Amino acid sequence: MSGDEDSSPDATEPPATDSTGPIEPTTSSESLVLTYFAPFLGVLLIAAGLPLAIAGGYVVVQDGIGLCGSPSITAEPVADGETPPATIETLPAGELSPAERAALEEAIESPLQEAKVDGELANRGALLEGVLVEYEGDRFYVQITSQNSCLEVAPLLFPIGVIGILMGVVGVLTPPIYRKMAGFEERIQGERTE
Repeated sequence: MSGDEDSSPDATEPPATDSTGPIEPTTSSESLVLTYFAPFLGVLLIAAGLPLAIAGGYVVVQDGIGLCGSPSITAEPVADGETPPATIETLPAGELSPAERAALEEAIESPLQEAKVDGELANRGALLEGVLVEYEGDRFYVQITSQNSCLEVAPLLFPIGVIGILMGVVGVLTPPIYRKMAGFEERIQGERTE
């Protein structure tokens, strides 16, 4: 046998390439569903699953890492000659809850004049409107600036979102997996007929 005979292709095997590149033996038998619909549906499932997984995961961890539940207050000093409007309520510092008092002291000392209320918020309604608080001879305009309320969604969204993402990945990978499996099956059938 010469070297040319060894390199000639077997007549029973389909050619692996043509002038345009590699030939996949299953190209003519692939359905439109596997080629176009499955990846499109997969992309839609991924797009829907991402926000569900993010929101559901955030709900699970938000309280544990202190991202919600503690409103912020500001304490702006009122100048001596300044007269606040008559509609603003005055609240003595003695009527503040311990958590509100601690937050007020922290806000007074803070350069940003802001602090979080960690604990009972007994005067929520008044603080939402804004009140004058007399503290150690000075007057401060105190108001809730951020309620930092917790996001209220079902924690079940996280596993639903993850399942949607995984199903979407399977949908996107369906055509290449199908081509590989069909090509493998055709090669095995070709070997059996020899």
